[in-house]
Amino acid sequence: MKDKGGKGSKIGPIERLESPAELRLRAEEELRARAGPRSTSRNLEERQRFVHELEVHQIELEMQNAELSQARDELETTLDKYTDLYDFAPVGYLTLDHHGAILAANLTAAGLLGIDRWRLTGRRFGLIVAGPDRPAFADFLRTVFSHRRKQACEVLLLNSWKQSVAVQVEALAAASGLECRAVLIDISLRREQELQLKALHAELAVRADELAAANIELEAFNYTVSHELRQPLTIIQGYAQVLKELWAEQPDEPSMRYLNDISAGTVRMSRVIESLLEFSPTAYAQQRRETVDLSALAREAAFELRELAPDRKVVFRIEEEVRCCGDPDLWRIVLGNLLGNAWKFTGAQEKAIIEFGVAEASGKPVGFVRDNGPGFDMALADQVFIPFRQLPGTDTDGYGIGLATVERIIRRQGGRIWAESAPGQGATFLFTLE
Repeated sequence: MKDKGGKGSKIGPIERLESPAELRLRAEEELRARAGPRSTSRNLEERQRFVHELEVHQIELEMQNAELSQARDELETTLDKYTDLYDFAPVGYLTLDHHGAILAANLTAAGLLGIDRWRLTGRRFGLIVAGPDRPAFADFLRTVFSHRRKQACEVLLLNSWKQSVAVQVEALAAASGLECRAVLIDISLRREQELQLKALHAELAVRADELAAANIELEAFNYTVSHELRQPLTIIQGYAQVLKELWAEQPDEPSMRYLNDISAGTVRMSRVIESLLEFSPTAYAQQRRETVDLSALAREAAFELRELAPDRKVVFRIEEEVRCCGDPDLWRIVLGNLLGNAWKFTGAQEKAIIEFGVAEASGKPVGFVRDNGPGFDMALADQVFIPFRQLPGTDTDGYGIGLATVERIIRRQGGRIWAESAPGQGATFLFTLE
């Protein structure tokens, strides 16, 4: 056989392969040959540096271990705290799956249902709902998972004592869409109060109907009595007038004095009847709602009073542009009576002053009518608006119907009226304008 150079050669015997151990030994020798000789001091420095790094690394591991231990303790404390908050919350907490099976529950929910918590796990919540409310709860649960927004409903639950518990359920699906978090709020007390309130409203409506019927009967009685009294009064007045004309030439006779007393009595009785007839309709009059110029109504009332007694010296001070919302006819009665009352009680004043305007009370506008009359003791203020009640120490004519009518009208419009006064310092009547 020829080689590449064209010269012949013989194949010698196959050389023996080296073992792994021999290879390792030769490699270490080669490494030492390449590295060259090392000084003892350099090896010592490297060893010390390596030991230092190991010690630093050990300290770092110890510090990291301490931090991890502290973090674990804090996490356990926080977990305990939130577990307590979860278990002892004032409302029940449940975790439900798509089918309404209870995956988790807090102690409040278990107590509300009267079932041990470990027994609740896996139970279908819909079976605890009272029969009539189960379809509504099933629709509610489907809505919770389909809309992914907080939903709420009210259902009756049956606890372990077979007692119904009214609850409001609020639920929100988790981000995974596999479960939802639900809150149970006991509304049994609220339901009971609502039923009581409903019963009270029904009873109140019955009482209101009875009162309205009684008022109608009273008004009918008022008109009947007034009509029946007017006829005999007219007869008495007529006969008294005839007798007075017969004895006109003997004015000093006792009979004439008796006749005068009879005539005065019939006149007073006629005024009482007129007052009754005037007072009754204000309770049932229909109301309109429109803007009312109170200043104009006050000027009209003042003009009418001046026409009745043109010789009286009375100064009216009426504020301009006073307006409110209400029934103009009813407000005309209010201002006519208030200004008329001031006119009457300032009769003894040499120069009477009557004012109408707007003030402020509790941050809201109020109207007022003020006079410089004799005034009254505020201890008697609760009697001012009572019909047929005359304040002690007053000698003016009247039966208190005017102020009673004013109070009734303003109260019907949702407002109130009150008086402020002092003996010898006049009186002020204030009333709400809203």
